[in-house]
Amino acid sequence: MRPVIRAVCALVAVALIAYGLIQPVEQDTRWLLALWLAAPFLLVAARLSLPPQPRGVSRSMQNLGLVISLGFVLSALQLLRQQVLRADEIYAMVHVDEQTGQAISNVRPVIQSLRVQRGKMLDRNGELLVDTQVVEGGFAVRTYPLADRFDPAAFSNIVGFFSSRFGTAGLEATYDSYLNGERDSYSRIQDLLLSRPQVGDDLHLTIDARLQNAARRILGDRTGSVVVLDPKTGAVLAMVSTPGFDPRQLTFNPAADRDAENERISQYWQAISGEGSGQPLLNRPTQGRYPPGSTFKTITAVSVLQYPEQGRPDEIDCPDQRPTEPGAPPVINAVRTGLEGVIRRVGPPNLERVYAFSCNTAFAEYAMRLGADRLAETARQFDIFRPQEAPEVYDGFADLPTRPSLLYLNPGFLNSRAALAATGYGQGQLLISPLQMAMVAAAIANDGVLMQPYLVDSITRPDGSVVTVHRPHAIRRALSSPIAAQMRANMRAVVAYGFGAPADAVPGVHVGGKSGTAEHNGPNPHAWFIAIAPVDDPRFAVAVMIENGGEGSSVGAQAAGQVLAAAFDYLP
Repeated sequence: MRPVIRAVCALVAVALIAYGLIQPVEQDTRWLLALWLAAPFLLVAARLSLPPQPRGVSRSMQNLGLVISLGFVLSALQLLRQQVLRADEIYAMVHVDEQTGQAISNVRPVIQSLRVQRGKMLDRNGELLVDTQVVEGGFAVRTYPLADRFDPAAFSNIVGFFSSRFGTAGLEATYDSYLNGERDSYSRIQDLLLSRPQVGDDLHLTIDARLQNAARRILGDRTGSVVVLDPKTGAVLAMVSTPGFDPRQLTFNPAADRDAENERISQYWQAISGEGSGQPLLNRPTQGRYPPGSTFKTITAVSVLQYPEQGRPDEIDCPDQRPTEPGAPPVINAVRTGLEGVIRRVGPPNLERVYAFSCNTAFAEYAMRLGADRLAETARQFDIFRPQEAPEVYDGFADLPTRPSLLYLNPGFLNSRAALAATGYGQGQLLISPLQMAMVAAAIANDGVLMQPYLVDSITRPDGSVVTVHRPHAIRRALSSPIAAQMRANMRAVVAYGFGAPADAVPGVHVGGKSGTAEHNGPNPHAWFIAIAPVDDPRFAVAVMIENGGEGSSVGAQAAGQVLAAAFDYLP
């Protein structure tokens, strides 16, 4: 019996340790839990491998020796993981605080790379955004030629920063091994053999610097996000987060006075990371998550069309109030009285018209008809997750750290009809990033296919030869082609005769969209608007989110229309 128990304990311990060792570095908790769970099994297996000792000093010494040995084994396993198996990942790891957006990384590789000529970053038109200048002593200093024409803060959430004091963030962190030349083994070997200075590879981005800067001007001093996607490829044409920061102020110049440089950088860091700074280090398009308001009615509408027997899209009304369940307050419309009368001036209520006029009570009814499982399945097709299914980091966009969008937070939340109704019209516990809503609009624009967004189009060596080129990648078909066509018509109705008219800002171009006025605990609702244009063959998908901005149908729609006008100007 002893050999069987010993073998089982040994196998369980090995399985737990193996499971812990394969966990990524971000999952230290899982590794430590697996290691400590394996400890008693290791102890039992070791104890059963030794000959029994009589009670007394011999047995006590044997047990003490086993405990001490176990401690050494556990320490050795921890060191094996930290210093051998995961050493490179830990060395290059970047942690981003979810609340502030502050990036924390190992500064040692940054200090070591002060003599490395990091690669350039260029926009889609070849506009030089970020470069490196060699100064006295052979040191390399990161420079930002983009500041000659544009506001550096407009690009800070994308390019990030490279600092000997605070590490890296943004694309500087994600593509660090390319920018410093370590990833490109071919060039690295050449540099070593020819005794050349280490020069990194260049990033060619998908953004248009002019559109990026224009979107920043449109947001002005308001806190928020703008995302512009090419729906057919997923290329990010603009991605703005306000407020931003000036990456030049975090760059250390080794040729200048060391103490003065450190003091300057420290003061600027405190200014952008302290209370009252507005969290400029937070990349709001990918790390900010908000209630989406009525923009989520787009998901509900898709679900109604996917399940027409349950949803009954054209059997709907728009009363001023709708009860949900006993004891719960009724759902009310944003337009408190007479919204159905407004709709009937166009025609009898149906899915298109209640969508165009953003009727809360209609979409609450749709959600209750569909039920939690159907609505959740539709949301999942757009990568809006139930919390138990959500990844730690959303991998649908790999170029920058991205938080997954959530359908709700508390287990069993959608079991309540009142909660299901609130979710159907965009409230409840929904937490969705602006990038995700832009992807929803882009999937509809792309005939139902959800494309993976990307920021880096290609990577080249200093001599111009290509290291890698991004190929557009479809995540999945989120909705059928006929439903996508119907949704484009619905989005056009919002702008043509519904509550999204201010977005119709491009002469000769049919714009489609959906507004959202998201209630939350702040002083004013968040203003949302998603848009596509031209509706008949969309080239752009836009998401605008202005924190505490007010009405999405006015503030959000106007900003989205201005962004689209700039997109057509710069990308004719």
